[in-house]
Amino acid sequence: MNKIRITADAVLAIVRGIFEDEDVNIKIDDPEAPEDWQGKTIADVLSVEYYTFKHRPSSTQKVIDSILEERGQTDNLAALSQSFGLLSLGTIERLFTKDNDTIVIEASLEYYIQTSKIKLLEYLIENCNIATCGIRIPVQFGEETRRAVIFFERPLVSDVLTSSPFGEMCLADINITLALYPDVVTYSEYSVEICIPKLDPERYISIPLSSFSAADIMTQDPVPNMEARRTVSNINLSRATSFILVFDGYINDAIDYLTDRSLTPDDTDNNEPFYLRATRNNKTYVHTVVIKDHQISVNADTNNETHTLTFDKRGLIDGIA
Repeated sequence: MNKIRITADAVLAIVRGIFEDEDVNIKIDDPEAPEDWQGKTIADVLSVEYYTFKHRPSSTQKVIDSILEERGQTDNLAALSQSFGLLSLGTIERLFTKDNDTIVIEASLEYYIQTSKIKLLEYLIENCNIATCGIRIPVQFGEETRRAVIFFERPLVSDVLTSSPFGEMCLADINITLALYPDVVTYSEYSVEICIPKLDPERYISIPLSSFSAADIMTQDPVPNMEARRTVSNINLSRATSFILVFDGYINDAIDYLTDRSLTPDDTDNNEPFYLRATRNNKTYVHTVVIKDHQISVNADTNNETHTLTFDKRGLIDGIA
């Protein structure tokens, strides 16, 4: 794995990609927002030109000329909607290893923006944190791909300028932290769902996992090597597959059913089938399983219910599932 070169332009491209995501850059439908904002996206209303230190922000005249070229008509008031965002890098901490590079980057966005848009900017940043919270996002540095966990701090207004070519403006700073990891499949790319035929044979219910394990256990038989019979090797005769799920006791139809099944004193069908659907990196696998072990514990310190559930693949009896 090649090491990556960190530049302000690369970080800005990552940040802008998040800003442009459809779950972040949503259309404004708040009835309390100004009428000319209604139906427009957040980015359209903010109208920010992003740049780094090696680029200069556009002058008012250049902005007007650009709008004239795009729309065919405008006037000097069009410049009053223009804002600017400067991204600069701060501290970069590397974990120096031979095989991979794990990096924590501190960056800042300094906005020169209309005071009337500060609340909208706060809304945009909150959308970013909701969309990226705890998720490792694939990002690109040149030809190298990494995974990034990103956090945006809220905008802090440091100054208000009552008269400027763009109206009443303010300076707002947003600190950004990016933690870069090697490009590997992560927890966030796994999902596990369970179908309980007794509830609904077509419905899969998501299980919010704390951890997930899958194990293939081979039954082996020793056999001598053909060329050297005193040397013994092994062949695999059969395979057993188990899945171990650890999760909290959320109010969830599947979790409630499994808990009730374990706590009910009456006899239950030990071979009741369940369907487990596991998704890894957009590829899905479905197994018919039975419960091997279900442990429920409640911690007095956290007052939290925790489940450890083991499924085995369901076998056949006389050719019947």
